[in-house]
Amino acid sequence: MKKIMLVSDMDGTLLNSSQQVSEENIAAIRKFKEWGGLFTLATGRTEKSVDPYIRLMNLETPLILYNGAKIYCPATKSVLYEKTLSLPESFWSYLLSELNDNVVLLVYRDCDVFSLQSNELLTMHERKDGVISKPLPEELVGKPVTKLLLIASAPADLARIERRAEDVGLRATLVYSERNYLEILPYGANKGDSLRKLANLLEIKELYTIAVGDNLNDLSMMGLADCGYAVDNAHPLLKAKADRITVNHEQHAIAAIIYELIEKRRELAQGKI
Repeated sequence: MKKIMLVSDMDGTLLNSSQQVSEENIAAIRKFKEWGGLFTLATGRTEKSVDPYIRLMNLETPLILYNGAKIYCPATKSVLYEKTLSLPESFWSYLLSELNDNVVLLVYRDCDVFSLQSNELLTMHERKDGVISKPLPEELVGKPVTKLLLIASAPADLARIERRAEDVGLRATLVYSERNYLEILPYGANKGDSLRKLANLLEIKELYTIAVGDNLNDLSMMGLADCGYAVDNAHPLLKAKADRITVNHEQHAIAAIIYELIEKRRELAQGKI
């Protein structure tokens, strides 16, 4: 039988609303790995932000980070693949002109997070992701970065920035990871492309991939995986594209999927299906 790799988004999928992995999910992931499965994450988070979860779940399979801009191996603490983003000076200037108390810009580079601002939006994000941003050095503006994240109180502000990027033909990938989170990634970077690269890096002859997510930044890996699951709380567009719908992320969605897989394998082995 093919080896199964289960790739899960974090926020709104694996994690509950308290940003924790439930005991039910932890136990199921442990059983899945004992059963021979591979479990990993595909997230917009950084190495530092996912490190506590790596240790909690004893993850060894390479992870997809920064929404596909980087593949990181926790076993060797090395970067296996990375893309960087370079923006024209004119677009940097435009972004900086859009910043205010209701629009925050975070700059990701070399495992660190930088920001020019300090307000409630930033504080809420730092608390959610478990990171502390550093003041953005002036010399970093215009340099290649891993990704940019714009957070806005009103989604309309992000839609305006997205339209500007389209109007100027910005060579980058723009994706919403949450309703009020707009990410600017290196051109061509997405979870789906990195899932393909990860599968090739693993060099497993027969690998069956399952992707689980909740938002629009999960669409690409949902389309690339052999089977795509959307949690019940997922964005309507993602649910429409998913092969299957599982329970809400508050109801231990990853555990539900894993036990469903184990039961199907058992039935196959017994000749019931």
